[in-house]
Amino acid sequence: MTFKASDKWDSMSPEEIREEQGRKLHRYIKEQLVPFSPYYSKLFKEHGIDPDSIRSVDDLDKIPFSSKNEIAPTSEAPNRPRDFVLQPNPELIRAHWGLGKKLPLLAKKLFLGKESVVRDLSVEYRPVSVFFTTGRSALPTAFTLTRYDLDLLQEVGRRILEVAKVNFEEDRILNIFPFAPHLAFWQVYYAGLGGTVFTLNTGGGKVMGSEGILQAIEKIKPAYLVGIPGYIYHLLRKAHEAKMDLSFLKGLALGGDQVTPAYRQRVKDILTNMGSTSPRVVSVLGFTEARKCWAECEGEADAGFHTYPDLEIMEIVDPDTGKPVGPGETGELVYTNLDGRGTSVLRYRTGDLIIGGMTYEQCPHCGRSAPRIASQLERVSNMKNFQLSKVKGTLVNLNMIKDMLDSYPLIEEWQLVIRKKDGDEFGMDELLLNLAVSSTTTPENAEKVAKEVEEQIFKASEVRINEVKILPLAEVLDLLGMETQLKEKRIVDLRNQTANQAQSEKVTSTEEAS
Repeated sequence: MTFKASDKWDSMSPEEIREEQGRKLHRYIKEQLVPFSPYYSKLFKEHGIDPDSIRSVDDLDKIPFSSKNEIAPTSEAPNRPRDFVLQPNPELIRAHWGLGKKLPLLAKKLFLGKESVVRDLSVEYRPVSVFFTTGRSALPTAFTLTRYDLDLLQEVGRRILEVAKVNFEEDRILNIFPFAPHLAFWQVYYAGLGGTVFTLNTGGGKVMGSEGILQAIEKIKPAYLVGIPGYIYHLLRKAHEAKMDLSFLKGLALGGDQVTPAYRQRVKDILTNMGSTSPRVVSVLGFTEARKCWAECEGEADAGFHTYPDLEIMEIVDPDTGKPVGPGETGELVYTNLDGRGTSVLRYRTGDLIIGGMTYEQCPHCGRSAPRIASQLERVSNMKNFQLSKVKGTLVNLNMIKDMLDSYPLIEEWQLVIRKKDGDEFGMDELLLNLAVSSTTTPENAEKVAKEVEEQIFKASEVRINEVKILPLAEVLDLLGMETQLKEKRIVDLRNQTANQAQSEKVTSTEEAS
């Protein structure tokens, strides 16, 4: 069986969407998830859920949530992700599939032989590729894809290009995402295949280097640059310094980090100064658990991310209670596969907090009727732990500081470091801000900028920056790892590192004493 794309995915009415999703949810759970997924087969049995009873979107609340707590590997259980992979065998197929699904297999076996049936099932179910999560966990989680899933990823890529208004016949794309077994790079790769659009997959600065990528931009003249916001801005700044003509560039597609209003305006100004006419800056959302991405249309942040109702069900729930919230209300994104093989998830809590929730109204910018997710996201864990972090005993929203620094016109780059005073794990918290200011800024004005920023951060957070360092741009870029890291090190919390180092020193000291 091969993946079959729907030509109505972006034009169904809300009633048609719910009817289609209910029908596909019922079939997917009954014919794929419960029969072939070790995790969901066990879950349904333990909770006494009859797969045949799940027939509508409303029936989803009968099913417990899944999360990274169930799928992420640990040192004690390194193979946990395998339980989420569909694993059919002849016995399970005979036990769970109806005659309508088994007859074609029997006919093929009769006329073409058993090998033909095995080959078809291998194409559909055998994992041939894998993506890994990119979180802070020491053990990344693997999400596998079969040939069926790669066909689906290619179709999703084609839809992304359509939503972003890429001209399939004329436009060229430069993929600047880092080369890695991560979703972002490969989604762009398969978008080029799906739309039959010429795409240069550079592998990012770590592979080609910034100078090599700039040379490629001059030679290929792409209509769109696709990559991580921080590194794209770094490239555009270098292109501007080199007085490059980017009149051929129609815009940017950005993923892997939040795209703030201040950032959009700043890169649009740079592009306009280099000859680009009315450049678009669209954000792309993706998470490994879904093994696909979603894009904004020409309406950019006002439009939100356009989803695929024939491939998934998106729920927005209260992160504390798990109960659904209303349209337009902020909540956590919960994801359910309606199609796909390999690693498949049902009611999976993504940890992404959608500020402004989801809307089911027709998009006023492109006219599509697919459900749309608001473009502003926060991590639920960030709100509770890191980005909403206790510094000097005060709860500080570090994302707010990020937005403030991104919007300051004279700041080119920055890095915020949270550390312990004198490296003492029991000492006071300290905040160090490394700043690179505009090259046209005098030393006196640079000091003024530092003081202004320090005061603004204090007014907004009631926390003082202990030290502001004005550094050369090249030095801040090096601290960020702009040319060497998969993602720049923008906010660095060294407090746990200090504690771990102190613990290590204690162990070493004890061993030496013994």
